[in-house]
Amino acid sequence: MLAQSVTPACVPAVPGGLAAVAGLGVLTGEITPELVDEVIDLSGCREKRQRLLPARAVVYFVLGLCLFSGADSCVPPGYRSVMRWLTNSVRHLYGLALPTSSALTRARQRLGSKPLELLFDLRRGPLAGTGTPGASAFGLRLVAWDGTGIDVADTAVNAREFGVTQGGNPQIRLLALIECGTRAVIDAAFDGVEKASEHKLARRLLHALGPGMLLLADRNFAGYELWGLVTAAGADMAWRIKKNLVLPPVKVLDDGSFLSIMPTPAENVRFGQARARGKPLRESPHGHLIRVIEYTVTVTTADGRARTEPFRLATTLLNCKQAPASQLAAIYHERWEIENGYGELKTRLRGAEFILRSKSPDLACQELYAFLTIYQALCALRADAARTAGTDPDRVSFTVTIRIARDHAAAAQPAGQDQARRHAITDIIADLLPARRDRQCDRVKKPPRNTFAIKKRGQTPPATRATYTITITKKKPLAVDMP
Repeated sequence: MLAQSVTPACVPAVPGGLAAVAGLGVLTGEITPELVDEVIDLSGCREKRQRLLPARAVVYFVLGLCLFSGADSCVPPGYRSVMRWLTNSVRHLYGLALPTSSALTRARQRLGSKPLELLFDLRRGPLAGTGTPGASAFGLRLVAWDGTGIDVADTAVNAREFGVTQGGNPQIRLLALIECGTRAVIDAAFDGVEKASEHKLARRLLHALGPGMLLLADRNFAGYELWGLVTAAGADMAWRIKKNLVLPPVKVLDDGSFLSIMPTPAENVRFGQARARGKPLRESPHGHLIRVIEYTVTVTTADGRARTEPFRLATTLLNCKQAPASQLAAIYHERWEIENGYGELKTRLRGAEFILRSKSPDLACQELYAFLTIYQALCALRADAARTAGTDPDRVSFTVTIRIARDHAAAAQPAGQDQARRHAITDIIADLLPARRDRQCDRVKKPPRNTFAIKKRGQTPPATRATYTITITKKKPLAVDMP
């Protein structure tokens, strides 16, 4: 509960209590109190009586949990620590004491996940402006999607709702559509790892696609049905496809790429059976007309070692003069920006190897929407810094952006927020990264740091409470032979 730590006569009254002083410092410009009040009213979570922890303050508190999640390399900070960080500059001015952890937990439960879902829906979207480096190609905005897993607290209700990985925690499968130039989240969808595949989640993001976009994706997504759905949404595509797909050339183009047909599933089976019997294919299958680009990438390291990897791309850009094969092959490398984005979200913001702390499905969804909202606000701050410096957003360190946002996270009066944001942008620009260089990193897993046995699902853990008894072992005296 929130209590007055000093008498009212000693401190000025603060209209609205904790809700009036709650905020996120330099990020409050992206997530304004007016915006928070709007989503609270839309979700019907407005308190019906005056509370010491009103809904607006709880929304900012949940966002603060995510902002400071990776501040400690050992464990995410506790509830009271986060509330202390968020109110340090104003709490003592108004004589406000910290709420207890149990009060903050009950406040999160009252709030639910809907306000954070609506808040993310209002803040998501592209951030790149005209001329932003790496944001467009062939006059199209570069976007990419891919999936990842988010571990949640290992409770029975989370396991039933989300499903579990083999021998691991319950897990949420997240699929995000990001803008390659700024790594901003255009939209995201998630569900239990056992309930939804990446293809199912991709269908939930079709509304976020449209004309003027070039969607990049890895070889897991290429398929007749999903290709047709994205085409119907109006977006162009450049997707990597598997090497075992049989795509006979219909027409070879001047740049070495060729036109082919992505067959329907029925046609794929029929023509596959014909090939297995050795019968010639007398006609092209029915399906989508695509352009296929086959190429190899050779990586030569500083020590002289070389590695070559083959690639196959399928694209809806059929004109080889408008989109030459060599340029499309180089542009596909931008798909890796979504992996960088997941690294920023899961490692630098959430914390390396941390899990979502929420022990119920609704609060886990609330927490994940809050993470996505905070990540989007940090991307906006980074994009503003890049525009101010006139440089590529890739040169703005996300780690530096997070640390400066945490340094300026304490609530401030509206008049001081703009000045604090300008100071934060100045500090971010002062620590720009050097121009990105070509590099490689082997995708290998390091050995575990210990050799302890792995905990298995369903294994009954030993009781943690125990009673200790100390018993002194008495030694018998040595037998000595007497003369």
